[in-house]
Amino acid sequence: MKTLEIPLGGDVEVGSPVYKTLLESLPYYLGDQYVALVKDDRLIIEGVPESLENQLTRAALESLVAAKAEHERVDERCLHSFEGRYPLHEGVFELLQQQRAIFATGHGKLVYSGIVADVFRAIDQFLKRHCLGLGAQQEMYPPALEAATLLRAGYFDILAQHAYFITPLKTRLDSLRAAREGDVTRASGTDHLQSPSWVLSPTVCHHCFEARKDSDMQLPLTITAINQCSRYEVHDTHGMRRLRMYWMRECVLFDEEEASIVNFLDNLISITTDALQRWGISHQVVTANDPFFSNSATSKRAFQTMFSLKRELKLPIPDGSLACASFNNHQRSLVESFNIQNVDASGKRVTSGCVAWGLDRLIFALFSQLGVEVNHWPAQMRSDLEL
Repeated sequence: MKTLEIPLGGDVEVGSPVYKTLLESLPYYLGDQYVALVKDDRLIIEGVPESLENQLTRAALESLVAAKAEHERVDERCLHSFEGRYPLHEGVFELLQQQRAIFATGHGKLVYSGIVADVFRAIDQFLKRHCLGLGAQQEMYPPALEAATLLRAGYFDILAQHAYFITPLKTRLDSLRAAREGDVTRASGTDHLQSPSWVLSPTVCHHCFEARKDSDMQLPLTITAINQCSRYEVHDTHGMRRLRMYWMRECVLFDEEEASIVNFLDNLISITTDALQRWGISHQVVTANDPFFSNSATSKRAFQTMFSLKRELKLPIPDGSLACASFNNHQRSLVESFNIQNVDASGKRVTSGCVAWGLDRLIFALFSQLGVEVNHWPAQMRSDLEL
């Protein structure tokens, strides 16, 4: 067995979009039995048989070329920046585990208790109050979507690798026996499962469109909801940076005029950044290059970035930054996919946009900047959050 060290050419920065896409796509090029990591501008792949060295090297380089091509037309631009006054704290995840405020129950799956649960609820209540202040109605959603919904939204065109398909047992006695004996969790156990027709929700807003597909709506309509979402992540799932099950609060607007969507997004960006600035929290708002829409990933990334249709809130953490919220102008992409019409006979068409706050990432970034002693957090922040 050999350890492959493949030079990356000096242009794959850790934490960059190309780096993220490369690590996400490598298992599909190499096979999931190989673990790859980036170190000192080299791609490291351990446990490679000599007979497969050339084959896996070619596959890894093919993945690198594809990742670069996907992002080569996209430049992230900083739209707003604020430098806070707090030093970054290392090891807050481990400290919170020691305090039994976080329990890791699997890769990318966490349980929150004590102060983390308190901060989680406080942040969500703060955001919900502002959403309700904009006239949003509250909705509640199940944890799964029809697979046909994500197909209709174009999710599988560019993010199929993140989908968690769910399915029941086949209605057979031998399948019941296999489940009792633990056989279903083994590779051969898929013979006892039905074809999957549901997927764990990767977002909150897809539920809004699924509920209103092929129907008319009265405009404007603003909706807010919190839901646990899921994405299959293949790397860096041992802390809070990248979770497979995570919580999001979203606020969605349907309206006739795109100008209303832009004002809605700008308003919620201002509400979020004004609070962070008031609390002294370092952050940036940047044009995002992660695809939200369907179809060609590369062209959509470039289109979104050029017109600032997707913006992200980033907070610094040790060794990088985290995207903690996104502000998305869908234009007509999703309402057209779901055939949502304006009930008004005026002939004006529907457009939509959404804001999504990643609560797990947001609280991790706050603990990273402020430390784990919440009683020492800024007085204005504790007052605003009622902590």
